[in-house]
Amino acid sequence: MKRTSVVQTFHAETLIISSVLQIGDSERISARTRALAVQRQYELFFGAEGEQAFPIFTKPIPRWLSPPPITVRQTIHESPVLSVRDVRILAISSSAVVQIGSTSTVEAEARIKHIRELAAPEPGA
Repeated sequence: MKRTSVVQTFHAETLIISSVLQIGDSERISARTRALAVQRQYELFFGAEGEQAFPIFTKPIPRWLSPPPITVRQTIHESPVLSVRDVRILAISSSAVVQIGSTSTVEAEARIKHIRELAAPEPGA
C-alpha cells in the first residue's frame, strides 16, 4: 500500500554531489559519486592525472547479499498518510539519500581519492 507523504517544514542548507532528496515513494534510487581531489602546495599539473590512474575508481565493490527472510512479515498501515512535522538538514553530500516515504531499492556509491602533496621542508628549517 502506498502512502501520502506530508511535510510541514523542510529546511536544507546544501545538497551537492549526486545527493537525493525524495519526498514521497519511489521504486529505485541510485546515486553515484566519483571524485578526484588533488591538493598541492604549489601549482603543478601533470597531463596523466585522472580516474584511470587509481584502482579505487575501477575496482568492483563487494556486494552483500542478504539471506532470505526466515519469518513472514505483514505490515498494516493504519493511516495512509506519512506525516513529518519538521526536518532540518545542514548538508547532504556524496551520494547521500534523504527520503520521507518508502523505496524498494536504494543503491548509493561514493568513491573519493584525495591526495595532498606538500613540498619537503628546506634543510635546516
